[in-house]
Amino acid sequence: MIEKLKRAWFSLEDRMFDLRHRIDTRHRAIDRTAVPTGATTVVHGTSYQAVWTRNLRVLIRAARRHAELRVFVDVGAGKGKACIYASQYFANVIGVEYSAGLLLEAKANCIRSGKRNITLLLADACEYDLPTQACLVFLFNPFDAVVLRQFVSRNLERLRAHGSLIAYANDMQRDTLAQLELQCLFRDPARNISLWRVAP
Repeated sequence: MIEKLKRAWFSLEDRMFDLRHRIDTRHRAIDRTAVPTGATTVVHGTSYQAVWTRNLRVLIRAARRHAELRVFVDVGAGKGKACIYASQYFANVIGVEYSAGLLLEAKANCIRSGKRNITLLLADACEYDLPTQACLVFLFNPFDAVVLRQFVSRNLERLRAHGSLIAYANDMQRDTLAQLELQCLFRDPARNISLWRVAP
C-alpha cells in the first residue's frame, strides 16, 4: 500500500514537471524511429520511457557529494526530460540520442521549456566521445550490456582523467560496469539506481 502511494506521488510529480515546463515526456514514443542505418546500437537499444524526476534528484544529489561536475551528459536522451531537469544544476547539458524522431521531440521540448544551456546531438553511443571535462553521465538503461560495454570502454580513460561519474537508473546491466572495474559509490536497491566511477 505504501509503495503504491509512493508511486502515485512520483507519477503526480512527473506530470507536474511536464505541465510546469510545457513539455510532453510522459507518453510512449514510437520505438526509436528514423534510426541511422549504420547505427551499431539499433539492435541493442531499449524502448523509450521517461525517467522519474525523483530518481534524477537522488542521483544528482549523490553525485555532487562525490565530485564537482561541470557537464551533464544524457546518453539515450529520448524526449529530453533528464536534460531539462539537469539544466538547473549544470552549466552545460548534452543529450545524445540515436533516433532522429526522438531527437526532434527532445528539441521541441527543450524549446518549449525555455532552457538555453542544452545541446542535443544525433549520435550512436558506440561512437560518442565524452567531453574532456568532469561530467555526470546519465544512463536510463538505454541499451543492453553489449553497447554499455562498448560505450564505457571507449570512454574509460576520459572518465578516469576527468573524474567523471556515471549515474545509472534502472541499472539492469550494472554487472557490466563492475566487470569493467568501475566502483559503485551509491546504490538504492528499491529504486534500481546507482552511481559509479572509474578507479583512480
